[in-house]
Amino acid sequence: MESNIAGALKISAGLSATGVVCGFASWAWLPEHIDFFGVGEVPKLVGILLVPVIGIVLTLMVALIVSCDPLIATQDLSSRAAVAAMIAVPSFFSLPIQIILLWATWSDHKVGTTPFTVLASILLIILGFVFNYIEQNHVVGIRDLWTLQSAHVWEETHALASKMFAITGVVGIVLAFFVPGGFWQELLIIALFLIPSIAAVIYSFIIREDAQYQYIVR
Repeated sequence: MESNIAGALKISAGLSATGVVCGFASWAWLPEHIDFFGVGEVPKLVGILLVPVIGIVLTLMVALIVSCDPLIATQDLSSRAAVAAMIAVPSFFSLPIQIILLWATWSDHKVGTTPFTVLASILLIILGFVFNYIEQNHVVGIRDLWTLQSAHVWEETHALASKMFAITGVVGIVLAFFVPGGFWQELLIIALFLIPSIAAVIYSFIIREDAQYQYIVR
């Protein structure tokens, strides 16, 4: 697993470095202070570095958590690759967020919630893909009492969750262009994640005592 984590960190470092390069390449066109998505203005140097740094820090945190999970070491190659892909996700998304920030600053446009709704929906689609391969672990997936105690419940729950997350992601991308921005899209993002997650947990509870597979979780 160490090689998978190292590979994910290399990819993440490259993505974060690309974001930094994009920022410095835009230095001459950027104002002295950058509006950081409406949260507040930050100095130009901070604005260029903040998103890539947040991305790589979150990646390192996920990598550290993964390395401490003993279940990861026993997984097959496809599951380890899926976990490694999730490690790189924060840096993967930091690049388009950095580009959106730079574009908004260049064009003097206020960034709405639509781009983030689309990115959140893409994350759901990625999760749907990953859930097809991920085996039992304490970091990625639907981790509740029943999925962690039974390999059968884990597999069945994630087979369903993979479809629900992927479909929800596609629906989210479509709705992002119809639901009003601001509060309603923020509510939409929360719903997109909560609905399939809660449904998957309920399903894992329902099948926990599926007698035909003789897996009983008490």
